[in-house]
Amino acid sequence: MRARFSHLWAMAAIAAGVFVAGSSQAAAPSIDASIEPAQIALGESAKLTILTSGSGTVSLSLPVVAGLEFRVVGQSRQIQSINGITIESTSTVIRVTPESAGIFTIPGVTPKSPPLVLRVNPGGGSSAPNNSIPDVLPFIPGPNAKGLRMTPDGSAFVHLEMPKHEMYVGETVPVEIQVGMRDGFVASLNGLPKLNSSDFTLNNLSRQPERAAKAIDGKAFTVYTWRSLLGAVKPGTFSLTFETPLTVRIRTRPRQDSMLDDLLGDPFLQNIFGTTVQKDITAASPEAAMTVLALPAQGRPADFGGAVGSFKISTDVSTAKSTAGDPLTLRLHVTGAGNFDRVDSRMLSGDGQWKTYEPKASFNSPDPTGHRGEKIFEQPLIASQPGTHTIPPLHFSYFDPSTRHYETAHSAPLTVAVSAAAASAGNEPPPAPTAAGTLGDEAHTGLRPDHALTGACVDSLLPLYYQPRFLAIPTALALLLCGAWAALRRVERNAAGERERVRLALIGHLLETMSLASARGDAAEFINSASSILRQALAVRWQISPQQITLVDIDARLAGSERDDIHQIFALADEANYSGGDLQAADFERCMQIVRRQLASEAAS
Repeated sequence: MRARFSHLWAMAAIAAGVFVAGSSQAAAPSIDASIEPAQIALGESAKLTILTSGSGTVSLSLPVVAGLEFRVVGQSRQIQSINGITIESTSTVIRVTPESAGIFTIPGVTPKSPPLVLRVNPGGGSSAPNNSIPDVLPFIPGPNAKGLRMTPDGSAFVHLEMPKHEMYVGETVPVEIQVGMRDGFVASLNGLPKLNSSDFTLNNLSRQPERAAKAIDGKAFTVYTWRSLLGAVKPGTFSLTFETPLTVRIRTRPRQDSMLDDLLGDPFLQNIFGTTVQKDITAASPEAAMTVLALPAQGRPADFGGAVGSFKISTDVSTAKSTAGDPLTLRLHVTGAGNFDRVDSRMLSGDGQWKTYEPKASFNSPDPTGHRGEKIFEQPLIASQPGTHTIPPLHFSYFDPSTRHYETAHSAPLTVAVSAAAASAGNEPPPAPTAAGTLGDEAHTGLRPDHALTGACVDSLLPLYYQPRFLAIPTALALLLCGAWAALRRVERNAAGERERVRLALIGHLLETMSLASARGDAAEFINSASSILRQALAVRWQISPQQITLVDIDARLAGSERDDIHQIFALADEANYSGGDLQAADFERCMQIVRRQLASEAAS
């Protein structure tokens, strides 16, 4: 270790000497800034890199943009000497995290620097943030702090916060899942926290986690917190854990060398003396024991629907005065904390005073997980008779885990005054007609009764398209279509047969031409005829035009000796056309055998 420190101080002294020697010729300072990626989704972060080079001191300040959070996560320095000129460069990495979607303009770091543009799209369904971290080396972990179970390299942890470790079936317990990542030591967070137990359900996991910076054992961590509701499937004693996939950086140097690297506070110097590789790991929380109790059967009310929690109810009506025949709305408010998905009510049933309709429910909650809130049931009512009517009290039964008993909440009765409907001429029956067929009361100013205007009568209500005389039309159309299709097929078969006869006649003519050319020793005519016959045979096999067949097709679609033989004939045909090549008697015979094999293979297929 002492030798390593001596080596380090020696290198530092050399660097200082180079810096002093070239200070007289140092370059003027310059600043360059870049952001990547320039387009991210809400919940992700971008990396802003500010590079300063040259001598002199440059004062930098973090940009201020509404809706963006800037945080310095790393800095490195480098000193170079080029042709006797000393150049010092400093790289500052800033994490940029948006608070909302939109297009943001980041001003230049200097008055002459161009601005940078960051586009933030709305989240695409995954709420896991993509945290790009600059290259900083992990540390050798010490004892775990505050009961947290760190990953083996000490770079991350997963922690579960629960208010209690005993619950009932049907009860929902609010939980917090915390994922802590040491700044600069975790490359990315690759997914949402996952529950490793089939005995529980995780409901209403928050879409966007809360983020906070915390110091643990003197080390800077960024902690992401998701909130959700934990529900049990069956009674018993169980254990549950949460896990999260991460990508971390791991040293490739031995442990004793890494201890020396940890003493180097500058990330640039760490990167000189140590190297890292990225590795995908899964961070898991410690196992948490949970006892799940079954709901008691004793004392269960007949109207219990499975609601577990602590609730209160109240009722109101849309109006205390109504008219007979006019609807009004009865509302039931259920407030409290618990599993609101099982909160239900049949409301008021119909009787001689009220005509009732099916109620509708809505839920309002200030809690993102939906553990606390208010569920409102609205039921339309119509009074059947005028008078003063009383809406009876409503009741709601639930199980309270704090008292371990079933409870029934009651509402107060409501009074509604219903008046009779106002009489109108439109509600009176029409006067009887006189002998002359006119209305008896000429001064009647009300609406005349409706009279149905009837047209021609029909013998049947059967639709026209089902009647026998219309069924002949689709039948005739179907027969006409079948006849046209059969005629078209016959024409196609005749045309195909005619083409095949022409092709066979052409092949016969080419075979005769090959025989005559072989007798005369005419190599060009013989090879061209053989090439034409092979094109006809291959065109039928490959279902393409003979003129489209090339040497490339032969090499791609054939194999073995067949490819070599046909390739040779096509090559000889090209040679005979352009250079007038000659053939031996054995070549004539061999080419004739190749052609006859292809024709025989075509006939067999």
